[in-house]
Amino acid sequence: MAVDPNEPPMPGKVSYEQAKNFAASFLHGQPHRAAIATTLFKDKLAQLRGGS
Repeated sequence: MAVDPNEPPMPGKVSYEQAKNFAASFLHGQPHRAAIATTLFKDKLAQLRGGS
């Protein structure tokens, strides 16, 4: 099984406060933030399209 190193570990449900704190620390200190943000964006698009 392959694991995408740019897939951040996220809980099933995220509160607004958790998302806000995650975004702040992510933007401040993540060296691979562009690749991870791209993965998050692609995942969200797939979710909105009804994909997995």
